[in-house]
Amino acid sequence: MNKLILILAFICLGIQVNGQAFTYFSDGQKLKQSYSFFNENRKKESSVTDYISLYQQQISGIRGHECPMYPSCSNYGLKVFQETSFTEAFLLTSDRLLRCGHDRDYYALTLNKSGFKYIDYPVYDTIPRNLEYTGNRYFYAYTDLSKPDSTLKLIKNLINNEYYQEALLEIIRVENTRKITGNELFINKIICLHALGHYEKAIFEYETKAPGLFKNEPELLYQVALVQEKLANYAEANALVNKALIQCQSCPAKPKLLSLQALLYAKQHNWQASAETYRLLSGFDNYVNPSKSAIVLLSEAEKMRFRSPALAGAISIIPGAGYWYAGHKQTAVAAFIMNGLLTFATYSNLKKENYGMAALTGVFNLSFYLGNITGAIKSTKRFNEKRKENIVRKLQFNSHL
Repeated sequence: MNKLILILAFICLGIQVNGQAFTYFSDGQKLKQSYSFFNENRKKESSVTDYISLYQQQISGIRGHECPMYPSCSNYGLKVFQETSFTEAFLLTSDRLLRCGHDRDYYALTLNKSGFKYIDYPVYDTIPRNLEYTGNRYFYAYTDLSKPDSTLKLIKNLINNEYYQEALLEIIRVENTRKITGNELFINKIICLHALGHYEKAIFEYETKAPGLFKNEPELLYQVALVQEKLANYAEANALVNKALIQCQSCPAKPKLLSLQALLYAKQHNWQASAETYRLLSGFDNYVNPSKSAIVLLSEAEKMRFRSPALAGAISIIPGAGYWYAGHKQTAVAAFIMNGLLTFATYSNLKKENYGMAALTGVFNLSFYLGNITGAIKSTKRFNEKRKENIVRKLQFNSHL
C-alpha cells in the first residue's frame, strides 16, 4: 500500500522535477536497455513519468522487497502514462495497484534474474513471445529411416545433446560443402531454428530454401507447423497439417499430425473439431487412453459457462464486488478496504475543513473507485480466458508436443 500511495501522491501533488526525466529503473538499468515493454510508436513525454521515475530512483530501492509482478507496478505506470491518455492511464494504474501480488493463479509466470514474476501487461498490449516461462523443452533430431545418412551422425548427436547452435553451424557447413540439401538435413535445420527460438527464420528457410522435391514431405510440414504454432499462427499451422495428412494416409507420422491438429483446434477454442480429431487419433493403439481423456476434457469445455464482464462492472458499485465475482477475491478485499479508507479520510478532512487533503484523498478515492469498476470488467475477461487456457494447457501437456 505504501508503494501505491507514494506513486499516486507524486502524480496528484504535481511535484515539479527540473531537467530531463529519469531514464533509470530501480535496478539501475537504462530505460532503453531494459526489456522492451514500451511501445515506441505510442510513447510520449509526460511529467507523470518524471514523478514515477523519481520514485524508482530515490525510494523504490530502500523499500526492502521487489514487486512480484512483471513489469513492476512503477514500470507498468510508466508504460501506460507514456502510451495512453492521462485518465485511462490513471485508471489502469489504480487497478494494477489493487491487484498487485494478489490472486496469482490468474497470471502466467516469467523468470528473470530476480526470480519468478507474474506477467501482467496492459490489456491493450501484446505480451512478448517467449516471455512466459514454460519449463525446459527438449528437441530430438530427425532420422529418415528409409534413407539414413550416416554423415549426419554428428549433427544428430549435437541436437540430441541440446547443442542446437553448434548443430546449426555444422548443418550450414555440410550444406556449403555438399552444395545440396537433403530432406533429413533440412528437417534438422528447421528443428535447430525452432529450438533456438528463430521462428521467423525457420519459416523463411522453408518458404525460400526447402528443396522442391520434398517440400510437401509430411515430416517437414509437421516441423514447420510446430513453428507456426509457436508464433500463434494456428490457421497457417493447421493448413500445413492438413497438407501433410493428405500426403500421409498411412505413414508413421500420422498420429503426431492428428495430435498437433487436435491441439491447434483447441487453441482456437474450437472444442468440437478438436474432439473429432481426438476420436480419429484414438484409432491408434498408443493414443487410445490419452485421446479418451482429452475427449472428456473437451466435453467439459463445451459446457463451460462464462461470467459476464458487464455484470462485474455493474455490481462494482460496491467496491470489490466485481472482483469477487470474477474470482479475484484477494483483490476484492483490497479494493473494499482501500476505497473504504479513502472515503473515510475524505469525509474526515471535509468535516475538519481540511479541504486540501480532502481534495487529495478524494482524487485517490475516485481513481480507485473507477479503477475498481474497469478492473473488475477486465478481471472477469481474464477469468474466462484462464478457464479456456487451463483446458488447452492440459491437452498440450498430454500431447507431449
